[in-house]
Order: sequence, then structure tokens, then C-alpha cells
Amino acid sequence: MNRWNAFLLLLFLIPLPGGAVWNWSWTLASAATFMLLALEFKSLSDTKVRRQLPQLPLPEAYRKSLLPICILWGIQAWALVQWLLFSLNPFDSLLSLPKGLMYAGVFTLTLLMVNTTERLAQVIWVVILAASFQACYGSLMTLTGLEYGFFQEKEHYRNVATGTYINRNHLAGLLELSIALGVGMLLGQPTRYYGSFRQRLRQLISVMLSSKIILRLLLAVMVIALVLTRSRMGNTAFFASLMIAGALALLLMRNKTTATTILLTSLLVIDIAIVGTFFGVDKVAERLQETSTEGESRDEVARDTFAMFMEYPITGVGAGNFTYVFPAFKGDDILTRRIYNNAHNDYAQFAAEFGAPATLALGVLVLWALWNGVAAMRKRNSPLHQGVGFAAVMSIIAYSIHSTVDFNLQIPANAFILTMILALAGVARFGPYSPAKQHKGS
Repeated sequence: MNRWNAFLLLLFLIPLPGGAVWNWSWTLASAATFMLLALEFKSLSDTKVRRQLPQLPLPEAYRKSLLPICILWGIQAWALVQWLLFSLNPFDSLLSLPKGLMYAGVFTLTLLMVNTTERLAQVIWVVILAASFQACYGSLMTLTGLEYGFFQEKEHYRNVATGTYINRNHLAGLLELSIALGVGMLLGQPTRYYGSFRQRLRQLISVMLSSKIILRLLLAVMVIALVLTRSRMGNTAFFASLMIAGALALLLMRNKTTATTILLTSLLVIDIAIVGTFFGVDKVAERLQETSTEGESRDEVARDTFAMFMEYPITGVGAGNFTYVFPAFKGDDILTRRIYNNAHNDYAQFAAEFGAPATLALGVLVLWALWNGVAAMRKRNSPLHQGVGFAAVMSIIAYSIHSTVDFNLQIPANAFILTMILALAGVARFGPYSPAKQHKGS
């Protein structure tokens, strides 16, 4: 198996073991990522390859993305310094370091390896297929009454879709990213009808027999699963991000057609009105209406996590130390028997663990990806690159909303895929339009 196929296989498999939350799963994923990265750099520096292809450059997307690459690796260097000097629990900081290195590795790998339009389409399809499997499996478990996750019976979140994940909100987080990529892929395959009635009919039949129909059906399946998760903020973040990114697409995208407007409208109207009606979007709405600050402790946990940050604003308490340190800051109005492994607010948790400088640096990375996604929609002539720019923007908006009340970024599989999408924003902006020949072995 070559490196590219191994990368695609890793991308497909990483969500399966509970979103890679168990130590053995993310450890294997981290080792695989580093092995692939080492092999890719070795291939690029191989003297035989350089003699055969002396003109072989680093991909432009990689060269244009050196700042975010340095930021992401710099945050890992800071985590190492924390472990050596500042961490309140060095063992947990050391344990979490390979996760951060894995994210930096997949960001770099994506920019190096996704260097043709063919590969760009392939990597998107793999994420869509991985999420579609989760959607089908989770929906089947819910609709049939079978309650199994990853080779074991579910203990929590019964009667709602979780796929092989433990928490429904984290399956919703995966679906937010994959649906964004799917919509972007559809936008990257515009349909233009022209000519006589017979010609238009042939064009319609061609579309009906193409992969676009399969993709549209998979999107419907993923929306069904998203509704069946009954995740309040997952559904809210998805629809809000689709509306915001859709409005930006209609405003900014070049050469947009009437089909583009119809597609974006249908995703909202058809999926909400038809899919939602049959599979219970009203139950999600009921959960939203019943939500109150009195019945939720997330606000208080976020408040106390912010107090933790204010105690160590520069150095942070150490990467991976939330569970160990939080009890010292937990207020009396929070349930004392419950153990909080995460803050249910990614912003607060990252700031408390890493400190303000690293948090601001990560914010710069996200803004870089957001800017390049918008620029791809506005400046690229390639429909596929415009669509990937849309997907990056929608993903960032969705997680920016969802992360206020949940911890998807603490789930290795979801963080892995989001990091890859941030890199794809650079590919969307700077990647080549036509496929290019790759050196042997990639």
C-alpha cells in the first residue's frame, strides 16, 4: 500500500473506535500519522527522486502555508515546555503531547499530499463515506432498537444516534464536518443546462446517473442521522453554519448558476421540511425549548474553567490537565459527585490548559483558514476549489458555534478531521486546478 492510500485508510478508520477516544486508538493514529509524515519527507528529499525530477517543488499550498504550519508546531513545542517547566500534572501533559503532534502532523501531511484535484476529491469522498457509515449505523441502531456502539452495548445515550461514538454530540460534530464537505463537493460539480429540450433532457439524465445523486443521497442520510442524535447545539450549529456560509457563497462565488441557489435552498427546505418531519426534528426543537440554565451545569463549569485560566493566564495549567486541576476551582453550585473530564467549552478549556499566548496563536491559525476559504470562493475559477473553500468556511463556523457548549475538539477523530479541513482551506486557495503527475511511491 502506498502512502496516499494509507493516508486515506487512516482518515476512514480514525472515527470508528469511539472517535479514537481510547488511549490505544489515538496512539495508533498518532504513530501512523508520524510514519506517513516521515516517509513523505524522506521521499521529497530522496536523492534518486531529485535526480529523476530535479524540477519537483514543494506544493504551492504548502509553501504558502508556512506561517500556520509554524504556529501549529510551535504550539506543540510550547506543550513540551509546559511539561518540562509549568505543568501542574506533568504525566497528563506528557500523555496528551502525542495528540497535539498528530494534529500538527495531519495538517502538514494534507498540505504536502493533497496536491492534485484528483486527490482533493478523493480525500473529501473518504470523509463523506466514513461519516455516512457512522450515519447509517447510528440510524439503524436507533430505528431498530438495537443499542450497540463499538463492539459493545451502549450504556449511555440510548434511543438516540451515536454511531460508534460514545456521545451523540460528537457524532453530530463529525456529521457537521462531513456534510460541509459534501455540500462543498456538490458546489464543485455545477450543473448547467443549455440547448434544446432534448439536450437538456440528456443533461438531466446524465446528472441522474452521476455520482452527484449518490452524494445527494448520502447527504440526506447524514442529515437524518444528525437529527436522530437529538443534539441541540449540533443541529443548531449545522443549520446556522449552512445559512451563513450559503449566504457568503451566493455573494462571493464566481460563475455561480441558478442551480447553486437551488441546491443551497433545497438543503435547508427539503432536509428540514421532509427529512426533519419524518425523523423527529420536532424533538430536537423540544429539547431546545426545555433547555434552561437551571437544569444545566455547563455555564458554571465554563465559568470555573475561566477562573482557572485567570489563575494561570500565561503558562496555563498544562496540556491535558483539566481533569486533574478543575476540582480545585469547581464552585459549590456544581454537582460534587460528578467528575468533569472536559469543560464543555473548547475555548475555555484550551485557554486554561495552554494559556493566552498559545490560544491567540491558535486563533490566528483558524482565522488564516477562514480567510483562505473565503478567498477561494471569491477568487478561484475552479468550482471544486470554490466548493472546498465553502466547506472550510462552513466547518469553521459550525465548530465555532458548537464549541461554546461542547468539547468536540477533545475528541481525537473530530479534531483530526477538522485540522485536515483547515489545511484544505490552504489547498482550496493555492492548490493546482488540473491534476499533476506525482513522483513514484507517493
